[in-house]
Amino acid sequence: MKTAKIMTTAILCIAISATLVLATHTSTLSMSPNSWAKSTAKSVSISVDNTGGDNIVKIELVIPKDSNQNPIYSVDMSGITTPQGWTFTTTGNPINTITWVATGSGIASGSSLNLFGIVATSPETSGNYQWSWTTTDSNKGTNSGIVTTSVGQAPLSYFTISNVPSTTVAGNIFTITVRAYGDDNLVKTDYTGTISFSSTDSKAVLPVDYTFKASDAGTKVFSIAYDSSGNQSFTVKDLTAGISKTSTITLVKPGPAISIEISPEDKAVYAGDKVEFKVLAKDNFGNTFDVTSLSKFNIEKNAGGSWNKNVYTAEKEGVWGVSATYNDFISLTTLAVGKATAIPSGEVNVTPTVPEEVSLSAPETISIAPGSNDTMIVTVNNNENTALNSVEINVEGVPSDWVIVYPPVNDVPANSSKDYLVIVIVPANETGTKNIEFLAYSDQGLIAMSNTSLVISTTPTSMFTFPKDVLQLGVVIIAVAAVIIIGWELWFRKPKSK
Repeated sequence: MKTAKIMTTAILCIAISATLVLATHTSTLSMSPNSWAKSTAKSVSISVDNTGGDNIVKIELVIPKDSNQNPIYSVDMSGITTPQGWTFTTTGNPINTITWVATGSGIASGSSLNLFGIVATSPETSGNYQWSWTTTDSNKGTNSGIVTTSVGQAPLSYFTISNVPSTTVAGNIFTITVRAYGDDNLVKTDYTGTISFSSTDSKAVLPVDYTFKASDAGTKVFSIAYDSSGNQSFTVKDLTAGISKTSTITLVKPGPAISIEISPEDKAVYAGDKVEFKVLAKDNFGNTFDVTSLSKFNIEKNAGGSWNKNVYTAEKEGVWGVSATYNDFISLTTLAVGKATAIPSGEVNVTPTVPEEVSLSAPETISIAPGSNDTMIVTVNNNENTALNSVEINVEGVPSDWVIVYPPVNDVPANSSKDYLVIVIVPANETGTKNIEFLAYSDQGLIAMSNTSLVISTTPTSMFTFPKDVLQLGVVIIAVAAVIIIGWELWFRKPKSK
């Protein structure tokens, strides 16, 4: 009995020792692809890694077999690429085992070997199948493992997106259909991947990430809404496979208007000038669209002038309210009209003569920031013994719509002076320096002139700059003040009768 125990122990020790001798390296083997459709041929690549130990000099791959021990996969080795320093052999017909043997040093520790060119045709029956493998090192040590491949529907290859509208309205919801396809161009009814949505419209209402269910059978309907007008699209992407599909372009039209805005704002012109007004409507999502041709325009009755659709020809001096109406919306602005006076014509390079007793005082330099306005005082000094009637200030050197002068006309008594308030409005896109020439005219013609240098810079120096949103109020106040002054001159300062 004791002898039997000793023999059993000895055999066990020998077996353990043999195992330790055989396990002189560690290895892994992987196959790509590891899944494909039924009855489909795929080119298979095999990677063998020696993660430690003696050099691997032999690789054996056994093809899965059915219950009758017949190979499940049909293997074609005619296109195989054999790495330098290796040979291969096969057993069985059809092939059931492939063996690679090193003619050189083999796969060293920390190295790998890639084997290409095996074409394997999957069976007609779906399922998971196990390929067994064994690696042998230079010390006769072996290591074994299993690689599982699955057969079913073809792996995901692409998406299709249907029912995308060619046009829609901002905010309107529409439904689309996403289908997953395998590389056999059939709907992948077993698709259970996760997709995400993105869009060229940053305001679009998109579905959250969605993981397909088996019950979806590879097809799912989603709802989308664009909020930004213009040409828009969206993209569907599988987060794992990295496969994506972008929809066709949809032209998104603005939604119903919620407000309108007339332009230009608070423009200044001379009598006889034409002003083109435009109207932009805005929808609930901030999209704007031109409704000029659909709008009605009007100006205060006393302004006179005439309309040709959206173009107004100014007539009478003053500050007038202008309105635009579209559907039930209305937008207002003002139009300042000054008196137009023709400058006497003269020969080129001839400086007109003016009376020495009359002078025009204006600042030598003013500085205005682009997109803002400034004011200055221009004074007509009458040192003659007779009054100057209907004195007005004309401005040259800048566009007429840059300048508003109040009052438009004034009488300057003998041996006195009159001040005119000049408002200069500089557009936002202007820079540089311009020379402004002020010309004073009376019913006698040109009587005085003066020059001012306009420096358009980012740092205005005048103390009289008005914010744009209060300019209109200032203009109205000035106009009212001018009327009061004229009334005072005409009625309250009449000479007393003797």
